[in-house]
Order: sequence, then structure tokens, then C-alpha cells
Amino acid sequence: MFTHPSLYAHIMSGIFVTASIVYLVLNYSKITSKDPYKMVALMLLFSIALGVHGLSHLGLERVYGYDPYFLVTGKHMF
Repeated sequence: MFTHPSLYAHIMSGIFVTASIVYLVLNYSKITSKDPYKMVALMLLFSIALGVHGLSHLGLERVYGYDPYFLVTGKHMF
């Protein structure tokens, strides 16, 4: 399973989402001073990134049987 490109795309997506959260926290005062249009655009971009990452989870679980919850806890989520 770890040789499939979709797994690496999923990992990169997680890294980018995590990096964007860190960037948001570190630059919170600059981001909140933006006009409402830019804030809405940032929120929409972030929701798209999270949605795509979530769909990637669904695909990996369905096609490859990838269960990150099991890898962390040793228990199946469902």
C-alpha cells in the first residue's frame, strides 16, 4: 500500500494543511486585519483543502483498507 502515489498525495496534503494552520496561528493578527472579502476567500480555500484531504481519507480507506486510526490506537474506528 505504501507504494501507491495516492498515499503520498494524501501525506503531502496533510503536510500542507498542517503548515497552513501553523502559518495561520503565527500570523493571526495580520490575517484578522484583512478585509472581509479576503477573509472569506481564505476560509473557502481552507475548507476546500480540508475537504479534499477528507475525501482522500475516504478513498484510501475504501480502496486500500488504510485506517490511520488503527495505526495510532490499534483499534478499528468502525
